[in-house]
Amino acid sequence: MTIEIQKQQTTEFTKADLVGYLQQNPNIFQQHPELLELVTLSGSRGTASLLERQMSMIKERLKEQKSQQSQYIQVVRENEQISDSFSQVICQMIGFTNLSQFATEFPTELRSTFNIDEVSFKTVQAAARRPTDNQGYDDAVRRMVNNRAVCDNRWPNNIMNLFFSPVIKSAALIPMRKLDSSEPLGILALGSQDPERYTNDLGTSHLDRLGLMSGLCLARLQPSES
Repeated sequence: MTIEIQKQQTTEFTKADLVGYLQQNPNIFQQHPELLELVTLSGSRGTASLLERQMSMIKERLKEQKSQQSQYIQVVRENEQISDSFSQVICQMIGFTNLSQFATEFPTELRSTFNIDEVSFKTVQAAARRPTDNQGYDDAVRRMVNNRAVCDNRWPNNIMNLFFSPVIKSAALIPMRKLDSSEPLGILALGSQDPERYTNDLGTSHLDRLGLMSGLCLARLQPSES
């Protein structure tokens, strides 16, 4: 009786065991090609049917890899285009000689270069001069944690009204800062009529870079306090 039980236990082999064994030993059919004659598929053509199935799977994997590669290339090209556009904007900022020129030409350049519906910015001094603007400005600053840009399509009305017309449905708010400053010198606002353009899951590395460059330019052009 003991011998029969042991024999039964040693001969138990589930489908899961077989699948696991084949996954760990993918060369088993090369080592034992005679096993291919025992393989039967729904096509009832033995080895030929198996090879066709394998070729089909390989083609499908190659197709997926090609699609992933195309997506990667597209992302690289988009990043290169964005970098080129940023370089163009930065070169223009270097050429600004006064604050009035910056205030008029910088938003125009951003709208044209990046196809943005509305661009505006508000400095700390400008917001402080108007009590109606001050609360919206402070609320916006509090949302930009650690001096990082924030994108959203659910901004409060007091913030949206501070920077945009009523047609704007999503926006990116960017702190205009210097490297050695804990508080932004101003807020750069990019607005779109498309509610999906600036959503809260959008990456902000390029926007943070723009905020730093515009903040340095703003600091250079602002009248020094005496």
